[in-house]
Amino acid sequence: MAPARNDVIQRVSIVDNVTDGLRNALLAGEIKPGERLRVAELEKRFGVSHIPIREAVRRLETEGLVVALPQRAAVAAGVDLDDLRGLYDIRRIIECEVVRRSIDAMTDEQVDDVRAALAALEGVARDHDSPPFWEAHGAFHWALLAPGATAWIERVLGQVWLASQRYVRLFVSQTVDDAMRDHRELYACCVERDGARAGAVLRLHLDRTEQAVRRAFLSTPAEERAS
Repeated sequence: MAPARNDVIQRVSIVDNVTDGLRNALLAGEIKPGERLRVAELEKRFGVSHIPIREAVRRLETEGLVVALPQRAAVAAGVDLDDLRGLYDIRRIIECEVVRRSIDAMTDEQVDDVRAALAALEGVARDHDSPPFWEAHGAFHWALLAPGATAWIERVLGQVWLASQRYVRLFVSQTVDDAMRDHRELYACCVERDGARAGAVLRLHLDRTEQAVRRAFLSTPAEERAS
């Protein structure tokens, strides 16, 4: 007998909630790189059975935040400087080109979308280690890129942004003043339809973030960043 529709919806909702909670724990460093995900502990943490836990772990494996091991075990993905370099290389390659063509062709309505996204980001900028900040941050960057992007670009960047966010949240604890200045300058580029300048600003923004993470990574004791 097939499960009732409400039962299916409830099960999907539970898995979604567990996935969101577990993802945030990984991104925020509550679960350290290389740390084993213990199903029994996660059952207690989220108040659910092992079934949604295992489904959430499978989803996060596809996002690159979890690594599967033999005997159905899993650990939080490790971190290292080669991985960091690779993430920011692909971001520069994709985002700096897409932002140029996006901004050169923006409509007035799309510029308004960027302005609204920037206002939302500024509203949560002082709480820069919170999920609302990172949601607003992603929405702003996507508003910049969306007019020049494709579904494949969105898919790839979605995964790359999650991994990048994890590095920043794990290793960088500082104000976001420089980053917010970059964001405001990127909005100014939208108003002026100056895609070439936006590409240069975005490259500087990504370079600065990568270097901040790199410095913090190297100053963190190895046992605290186990991979």
